[in-house]
This record gives sequence, structure tokens and C-alpha cells, in this order.
Amino acid sequence: MKDSWRNLVLLVLVAGGLATEAASSDLAGYWSCPTTLQLAAVGQSELTLQLNTRSHLRPGGRYESAGDAIVHMGRWPLTLAATSHGQWLRDQQDVTVTVEALELSPGSTLGVELQRYLIQQITSLFPELPHTQTTRILAETPTRLLLEDASGEQYTCSRL
Repeated sequence: MKDSWRNLVLLVLVAGGLATEAASSDLAGYWSCPTTLQLAAVGQSELTLQLNTRSHLRPGGRYESAGDAIVHMGRWPLTLAATSHGQWLRDQQDVTVTVEALELSPGSTLGVELQRYLIQQITSLFPELPHTQTTRILAETPTRLLLEDASGEQYTCSRL
């Protein structure tokens, strides 16, 4: 779960960490960073989390992120809402994101108790907040970023 948490932090929040104060005019705005994470595997079944977040880059080093976190339990997808906020800092090609708060909440009115139970299980695996993560920008255009985390996983973020 440690690797999944690192990836979750990266993808839920990395769009919040895409610019420094000096370069914020180039990257300020809204970004999307979709991905799929494997949270656990039990026998032939996997518990996966599909993330599609929208992050607002603010000049001055703050960000807010919101989006969907779809948990795939076999054939049954369950949509949760994910929000976060924190700080970002860019030092050349390195981006450091500090997650100050990350919340999952029910994403629909169906199965609310199941959603709450699942949220308890997932959030119990999160590290203590604030949590800091550094990634590297491999390629950058005004509308796209290619990012790589410490384990070598690569992700593409797009301007909205």
C-alpha cells in the first residue's frame, strides 16, 4: 500500500505542484491527471482505484484538487468523491507536493453505508498528514506534462 499511497498522492495532487511562484503564470490554471492504482489483490480479484482529478494551481504555492475516485471491486464500480489541498514547490524539474488534507466521501446516494465503510478502510492505510512527495517533470508543453515518480511510474497531466 505504501507504493499505492505514493502514487495516489502523486496523481491526486501532482497537478497542484506543477509550477513555482516565478513560473506560475505559465502553468497557473486547471489540470487533470487521470490514473488507475491497484490497492490490493486477493486471489484472482484486485481492488483498484481509478482517479480523475482536477487541480487548481494557484500562484503563491497553494493548490486545491477535486475529482472522482472509482473503486473497482471485481465487476462493481463504486464512485467516491476525492478532495485535497496543500502546497507545491517547483525546483527546476523537481516538483514537491505537500498534502495537508485529503478526504474521500460518498460519490452517490446509492450504497452510502458501503461507501463510508470502504472509505474507512482506505483512509486507515494513509500515512499521517501532512505528507510530502517529490516527482520529476520529464517533458513539458503549455498543455501537457509528463511526470515520473520515484519508482519510475510515468503519468501525463493535461490542461483543462
